[in-house]
Amino acid sequence: MKGHESLSRGRFTHSVAEGAQLVPSVERAVRILLTLAGETNAATLASLSQGLGLPRSSTLALCNTLQRAGLLTRDTTKLYRLGPSTLELSRAYLAGTNLHGEFQRICQDLRILPNQTIVLGVRNGIDTVYIGQRPGLMPVGVSYEPGLHLPAHCTATGKALLSDLDPDTLLELYGGDPSTPLTTLTPKSINNYTALTTELDDIRELGYSTDDEETTLGMICIGAPIRNMAGTIIGAVAASMLKAAVGPKAIAEATTEIRRLAHHLSTALGHETA
Repeated sequence: MKGHESLSRGRFTHSVAEGAQLVPSVERAVRILLTLAGETNAATLASLSQGLGLPRSSTLALCNTLQRAGLLTRDTTKLYRLGPSTLELSRAYLAGTNLHGEFQRICQDLRILPNQTIVLGVRNGIDTVYIGQRPGLMPVGVSYEPGLHLPAHCTATGKALLSDLDPDTLLELYGGDPSTPLTTLTPKSINNYTALTTELDDIRELGYSTDDEETTLGMICIGAPIRNMAGTIIGAVAASMLKAAVGPKAIAEATTEIRRLAHHLSTALGHETA
């Protein structure tokens, strides 16, 4: 079960001060929540216990506590899932994020690409986490619900986010070994580190990124980075389109418009272009 690996190693990507005191039981509870928020959206008590390396009784106590707080639910098949309180936390986080608020406002004001779905993502380690979506009139192959994690190197938003990293930071982020194969979502996904760095060089030069069936077969996405006052990339937007429904002219228009959206968002966050 993939959840065992993610549960045992966790997905803690935010550092704290060296020597800071941590609470092991809280850390274990967070591992459960992050596991159910990732690839494993439902799990039994036995699988959670195995992933944590804890007795079932200790894992049950953690799950009972999370369930009481509304952070977990347990259905009739005895599978644990995220509870409704996690949505409240997500809404509170998004409400306090200027990036998300500006994304909603500017999408409404500019009315960019009404037929296409536009998404907003940030980076968490080697993942893109989607925190906003402006649905289009045409269907897409992925439901970009807030909180969805996808490998950054497979997505247009993720590649735009990775393009800001220096070579040493990027290599460290991917485990320090450039020969390690990359996770793929389709046969067209980038599968090696060298190809990734070559494409990131192109993105820096062009100012936009492309996911050509790398997340979902039949879908193409065009992304662009969002910069803050310091010029640092803090997010990215992308337009998602079904390839069968668009041609070169529509893709070119989407590229222009998504870059325009990213520019307006960057300006709203204080970035000044030269």
